[in-house]
Formats: sequence, structure tokens, C-alpha cells
Amino acid sequence: MIKRQKIQQNKINSLITKDNEPKVSSYMIIDKKLFSIGDEINFDIYYSDENNNLSLFIESDDELSLKKFHKLKTIDELFILKSDKEKYDIFLEENIQKIVDNEKLSIDEKSEIIYEASTELTHSLYTNPDALKNAQLSQNIITPILVTILHNDNTILSYIKIIEYDYYTHTHSLNVSIYALCLGSEMKLDSDRLALLGRAALLHDLGKSKVNHNIVNKEAKLTESEFQEMQMHPAFGYDIALNMKIDDKDFLDGIHYHHEKLNGTGYPNHLKSENITLFPRIIAVCDIFDALTSKRSYKEAMSSFDALVLMRKEMSEHLDMKILSTFIKMLH
Repeated sequence: MIKRQKIQQNKINSLITKDNEPKVSSYMIIDKKLFSIGDEINFDIYYSDENNNLSLFIESDDELSLKKFHKLKTIDELFILKSDKEKYDIFLEENIQKIVDNEKLSIDEKSEIIYEASTELTHSLYTNPDALKNAQLSQNIITPILVTILHNDNTILSYIKIIEYDYYTHTHSLNVSIYALCLGSEMKLDSDRLALLGRAALLHDLGKSKVNHNIVNKEAKLTESEFQEMQMHPAFGYDIALNMKIDDKDFLDGIHYHHEKLNGTGYPNHLKSENITLFPRIIAVCDIFDALTSKRSYKEAMSSFDALVLMRKEMSEHLDMKILSTFIKMLH
């Protein structure tokens, strides 16, 4: 996401004249595919005009008319002020369901739009991890993804096509939640349990916000003391979840124990197989798979095939092999 933001900012830089240069960092690109006729907009939206400058497209407290909607089709990208990000997030939350219900969109189109909107919302969630509203936000992110998964057998293929493979905490967490929802569905969990599983997966790395930023983003191998601090993030995430008033044991287990291993060598509590419940077992498989198949500054992404082979051969004492087998079946 950081890379994408840099690319977006370069685009914005090229659209603003020198007279407006001090305002360059005040804008962000938004996804035009989320807008439909009649939408009520409570923030200013800009576009690139014929002079390559940002011009006002829709003024705050206006609605997207049919005329504006037709013009939108000729516009490549839309922009808002970063100061309106919170209003935009609320708009996303309220409008994702429209995408789910839109019968004119294919499942690939729905998945792409939902993923982009969910990425923005997950970024906001991880930016302010202690906010009590995050418990509800996590549910609002997961619900449209879950609905598409439950109502279309090809959803996992659609999401895999567009999952972001550059590793950042919030995109990784969204990816893990999507994999977990698809895997849980394959395992025939009911919709209520799936919703809890998806939210736990979405929040599983929230505790990293309490770990030193330099350690979380370090490109080289962590020192022993740094790794010890990193091992605290599941416990930190558990505490954050409790502060959000989350009290479901399965939900909390998914956050607290997703780094436990069946042979007792995991962390933070060195639990053994009989003490590791279902949610952390599922999240562990999805977490490791996404980490292996994501590109980082210090490593290339592994192919799905190579990642699954490695997980089968080298992690048989760490992961639940029945769950991994179901995950492999799901991907194929």
C-alpha cells in the first residue's frame, strides 16, 4: 500500500501547478467504481481537467446526478482532500452493500471493488487500532466479503486474482481474512462462525501497533531481543480486542494464539495441539501462506505451489495438516 501511495502521490504532483505546490500532499486518489447515480456526497471530489490541474467535480452535500455519472465514465481518477478521509471511509462502509446487491456487476467486478474499498477501511482500522469503533468497522469490512463468498462458488478465484501481494500489515490482514473466510466456508462453518472467524483474522496482527515500528518494518533478520519483542504482538492484540469489548472466546483465541504451533514451540504461551482451538489453527495456515506468497523488500514472493509444498514438508509439526489439506483443495 505504501508503494501504491507513492505512485498515487507522484500522479497528484503532476496534476497540480506550481502555484498550488504546498497543497500537493493534501490529496489522495479514490476509487471511482464505488460511485453510482443518486449517491449523496458529503465531501468535495476533484478530477484532472483538460489543463492537467485538479478541478472540482462534485461539491460537498451534492448528489451524483445522471449527467455527472456519464461524465465520470470519461474520467480516469478522482481525488479528495486527505482531511476528508474519515468522511470517505463512512461513505465506503455505507456503499459497499450496494456493490454486493448490484446484479449488473460480475463476481470479478464485485470482488475487485469490495477489495479496494476494504483495503482503505482496513488501513484506517490499523492506523488507529485502539478506537472502540474498530469492532464495528471490522464487522462492516467482513460482511460484504462473506456475503459474496457464501453466494458464489467462484469468489475465492476472483479474490485471488486481485489480492495485493506487496506485504504491508493492513493488506496482509485483509488477505488473511479473505483466505480464512473461504477456508472456513469450505470447512462448512455456519455464517455466524464465519463472520467471527473473518473478523478475528482481520484483527490478528493488530498488536503489531504496540511493537517498535523499526522492528516491525526491519528488512534484515531480527536480533534475539527484537524477536522477543515481536513475539509479544499476539498478547498485545488480545489486550486491544478486550478493550474493544470483544468477549467471544473463539474470536479472542484467533488473535491471541495464531502463532502457536501444535508441537508447543510457538508463542506467546507455547500451547500444544490439544490446547489450540480451531480459529488460531485456521488463521495460522492463512497467515503463513499469505506471508510466503507476498513480496517484501528483502525477499521475492513464492509461488502458491512452492509455498504449499514448503508448508507441507517443513511445517507438519506446526500446522494442522487436515486444515492445510482443505486449504490446498480450496485453492485448486
